[in-house]
Amino acid sequence: MRFTTAAVEGLKLDAGVADKIIFDDDVPGFGIRVRASGARTWIFQYKIGGRTRRLVLGQVSAIKLAKARDIASELHAKVRLGGDPASEKREKVQRALDTFGTLAERFLDQYARRPRTRYEVSRHLRKYAASLRPAPVDSITLHDCAALLAKIDNASGGVTANRVRATLSTVFSWAMREGLATSNPIANTNKREEGSRDRVLSADELRRIWNAAEGTYGTIIKLLILTGQRRSEISGLRWSEVGADTINLPGDRTKNKRPHVVPLAPTARALLAEMPRTGDAVFEFTAWAYSKDILDKRSGVSDWVVHDIRRSVATGMADIGVQPHIIEAVLNHVSGHKGGVAGIYNRSSYAAEKAAALVRWDEHVRSIALAPGVCP
Repeated sequence: MRFTTAAVEGLKLDAGVADKIIFDDDVPGFGIRVRASGARTWIFQYKIGGRTRRLVLGQVSAIKLAKARDIASELHAKVRLGGDPASEKREKVQRALDTFGTLAERFLDQYARRPRTRYEVSRHLRKYAASLRPAPVDSITLHDCAALLAKIDNASGGVTANRVRATLSTVFSWAMREGLATSNPIANTNKREEGSRDRVLSADELRRIWNAAEGTYGTIIKLLILTGQRRSEISGLRWSEVGADTINLPGDRTKNKRPHVVPLAPTARALLAEMPRTGDAVFEFTAWAYSKDILDKRSGVSDWVVHDIRRSVATGMADIGVQPHIIEAVLNHVSGHKGGVAGIYNRSSYAAEKAAALVRWDEHVRSIALAPGVCP
């Protein structure tokens, strides 16, 4: 029949018929499905590859005849050009179900398997990018990503924004290779400037951190406070590098590639003596970000990174009267006092002075740590 408003409104099912589809004479495949319950829906039916496919266009009560006919005409034209509207609709529905949150969890399961990496990436995706999680992956725009980074920058700083940006870019690039995303919307966002950090932990903050530090991570943190060395130098410490009263770092384990001897004061020696010897590695540890979060909560000290300890040690040693060139020697710096020509001619390791300075610093740290009234 040729569909008219009056003809459609007058459609009735014969007795005993529960369901019937009637097609329009004007637009091939355009039809109306009438049910005994009274429900009426517009449909479009076509064949592709020898198989019949059917699309529901909507309820007759919600879509007027003229609009339904226009939709059916457009779909008919797509089919004539080789399209498959039903498959395209299913794909759109599936894309809508493929949210960024689902994508992020797949990424964590398949890509970031190392404990340290997984925790840091997980925090970026679940905490900082939480607003993106409900959105379909392909609906996320450059504007969405730029707005997210601006929000993170304002709340947590440029460094955090840049780290989240790098994580999101990695996720979207991975998703594109997996066929789960069509673009990387964060690729053209701006990076934030990162200035040099100048955070120095106060005596009270050092005390809180010291008293809250527990387990293997706590021992590493305490040794960093006592020695001022770099995180990788202490966390990667080997028993073959530990002597009776020194740590002997080979050149391939220091930033400047120069061997470095770190005298061990009593508290540092006692901490190492408590560690079990199960192999050459003193510490088997990777959960940095997770343990740092726990330490922050226990200590009540926030907005600091592990490398700030090194700057705090240098500042603290200067405050108790250790000479700058001795501090540089303790930290294995080659700038300043031993930079340039001075470094060429002055080959002194200041071994005795370093040992005396670290003993003084050890006593100072213990006096801070044992002060009453601030232990969490």
